[in-house]
This record gives sequence, structure tokens and C-alpha cells, in this order.
Amino acid sequence: MKAILFVDDHEVLARLSCEILEMQGYRAVSAYNASDALEKFEQENFDILVTDFRMEGMNGLELARKIRAKKPDVPVIIVTGYGPVDGGKDVSACLQKEELFPALLDKIKLFLGEADGAKPRLPRQVEPAGVRPV
Repeated sequence: MKAILFVDDHEVLARLSCEILEMQGYRAVSAYNASDALEKFEQENFDILVTDFRMEGMNGLELARKIRAKKPDVPVIIVTGYGPVDGGKDVSACLQKEELFPALLDKIKLFLGEADGAKPRLPRQVEPAGVRPV
């Protein structure tokens, strides 16, 4: 079972998102800030990181850079309500919170190689047309 770490300082959103991910067959763990996420990432193996961009203390991009420095093959998806985020090589995709589901599920399946007929893709590849690059 693939494991997803979902980080958002809005606890209700994090919990609900994890419930949706679990209904889709993933093991989903929530963290409510970047420090908590880093601790959980040290203790467990995750296949993908989904993180809010704006959080108290360390933002999602800083968290992505720390995670990718330790595990460069882990895809990172930034979710934000404040417009696109340019994350460079450390961010695989950026999604708007108001359009989070089903777009998040589609991205997770794509990056984990579970999309219909898809082969696993490296997280640094350019997204198809119509998807906002990061």
C-alpha cells in the first residue's frame, strides 16, 4: 500500500483529505506543520508528500526542499489557495485548494505510476499541456 504524507495547518482539511485518500486505498498520514511533517518523514517511509504552501513557520516550499534533499525521488505536490507556486525542481506539481479533488487523486496516481496505462514518471518531468507548471 502506497503511503502519503498530507501536511496542512488546517487540521480539518488535513483529516478530511486523508480520509478521502484512505478510501482510495492509500495509507494517509496527516501533519499540521512542517516540523511535524519532518519528524514523521524521518520515522516512516512515504511515497509522496502533499503539502500546503502557506503555513506558520516553515512554508511548503521550504519543506519540499528539505524532504527532497533527503529523498530526491519522492514526488512533492504543493496545494495552495494563493495562486501558482514556482517550486523549481523540488516541486512536482502545484494544485489550487478550491480544485483539490479529484485533481489531487489524478496527480498522485500519475506520480506513483497508477494512472490508466501510465508508466511511473519521475517527479521532475514537465506536466502535460493544460496543467500549470511549477
